[in-house]
Amino acid sequence: MGKMEPPKIVIIGLDSATWDLMGPWIAEGRLPNLAKLTSNGVSGELESAVPPLTPPAWTSFMTGKNPGKHGIFYFLEPQPGTYAMRYANAGSRRSKTVFRLLSEGGLTVSSVNIPFTYPPEQLNGFQISGMDAPSEQSAFVQPPELKAELEEVVGKIRFDITHLGFMSTNERREQVLAEMEQVDQQWAKIGLHLLDTHPTDLMMFTFMSIDTVQHHFWQYMDESHFMYDAEGATRFRDAVLRVYQRLDTILGKFLERLPEDTTVMVVSDHGGGPVSDRAVYLNRFLARLGLLTYQTKNESAFGRAKRQIVRAVYKILYGTLGPKQKKFLAGLLPGLRERFEGAYTSFANIDWTATKAYCSEILASPPSIWINRKGEKPSGIVGDDEYESLLTYITQKLAELKDPRDGDAIISRVYRRDELFHGPFAKEAPDLILDWWSANSFSAKPSFPEENDQPIVQILPRGPVKGPEWGGTHRKAGIFIARGKALNQGTKIEGARLIDIAPTLLHLLGRPVPDDMDGRVLTEAFNPQFIEQHATQYGAAAGVASGETENASYSKDEAAQIEARLKALGYID
Repeated sequence: MGKMEPPKIVIIGLDSATWDLMGPWIAEGRLPNLAKLTSNGVSGELESAVPPLTPPAWTSFMTGKNPGKHGIFYFLEPQPGTYAMRYANAGSRRSKTVFRLLSEGGLTVSSVNIPFTYPPEQLNGFQISGMDAPSEQSAFVQPPELKAELEEVVGKIRFDITHLGFMSTNERREQVLAEMEQVDQQWAKIGLHLLDTHPTDLMMFTFMSIDTVQHHFWQYMDESHFMYDAEGATRFRDAVLRVYQRLDTILGKFLERLPEDTTVMVVSDHGGGPVSDRAVYLNRFLARLGLLTYQTKNESAFGRAKRQIVRAVYKILYGTLGPKQKKFLAGLLPGLRERFEGAYTSFANIDWTATKAYCSEILASPPSIWINRKGEKPSGIVGDDEYESLLTYITQKLAELKDPRDGDAIISRVYRRDELFHGPFAKEAPDLILDWWSANSFSAKPSFPEENDQPIVQILPRGPVKGPEWGGTHRKAGIFIARGKALNQGTKIEGARLIDIAPTLLHLLGRPVPDDMDGRVLTEAFNPQFIEQHATQYGAAAGVASGETENASYSKDEAAQIEARLKALGYID
């Protein structure tokens, strides 16, 4: 067996990492390896996809395309021919990834723990799926025989953290932080083992803990946060910092293994920041405008009370049960789970034959508005002659939603889908996308028919909360750092986007950039010698592709497992 060649490029993905935190901590000397990488290379903000959410962001990173071309917009996607939603995964991706393009171009490639790579691709190398893999029993490793080797190194591979969805005590929070460290060290050990034993030309290793800790612990380090917990801060003030420092140390271990001429990149799919104290009930807003109608059943007082009890039980269960218990109940009683969900979200109570616009309020972070359009929706009632004026009307009315304290607009920007998305799948996006990711924006809360007389805008109370509420959310600006012999040193770049990484990787590895990629080669990151010797090559469009991940919808049991994970993470109310 000949000497193994080291990788040409290694990418470390730090989901949700933000310069807002990293910048000051690097300046204070708290993140020495990130500091060294930054001073020896190029760095800058990395503009995320819209919305800046894990599924479209990492998929845009992998394809170099906007969601209108790759087809992934959220964790959920509309189920064709119905108003129901189903969980998406890499099988919903309809564009080739940079890993596939490089593999087809004769290079070896590998990735570990990138979200939305399940089912894994068959590459000239290997792929280990990320958070969309249903469970440790799933076929999330390609080639399959690699899994047994990895289990000899780390034991059973873990995706879920036991107490994450029900952190109602400080002891459980401590346990969550300890388990997050165990999962980080697991992926680090796997990554270093693969680097030593199975090097490929391009290797990528992703860590999810920054995203998780920022969502659940931001309020302990931020004294201006409306949920700031002074008592809890004595234990958890440095919880977020400790995760950044741990990953900085892990980065250092990777750097120790790599020759100086290996190109190393550190990227995040989006940034992070504190959640707002402003909540909006969008379906309540649409109902008050007369655009959304609930089914008018002659429901008895007993029936209404029963529905409210079901909702209360649902919320209590999902705030107290662990992931294994939730999965067990979901698998044992799928019909009951669906009835619970319908009662809790009220999505099932909408009269589609009399509704012009609606919001899927199941997801906590991406509030968007869909138009019930003829020809697009099963019971669509909005014709082409009304569509544009309806979008204008809703946008104008959204602008009238004000913060009662200072009169500021709650929603800073409303986008039409054709402003953000283009490509063969753009029409699968919501019709109106509301900016929830800017600072001091808003969050969406589920609306219920019997509460239609309640305020549309709610200012959440100040003070600590007992349950596992999100204290942090996503921002559009992620991070980009790159060091290598082809790159400038100690240089800041501006205007880099997540979709620019795939074409930049292709160019760096001497492969043509497909002319249907939306991203561009980040030429300003390269030194003059490399630019002079390597002109950018363009090739035929990568086009629409399904490949081996086609028709990879989850079974009911797998969907229940994904649902339990997303509830624990806080992505689903």
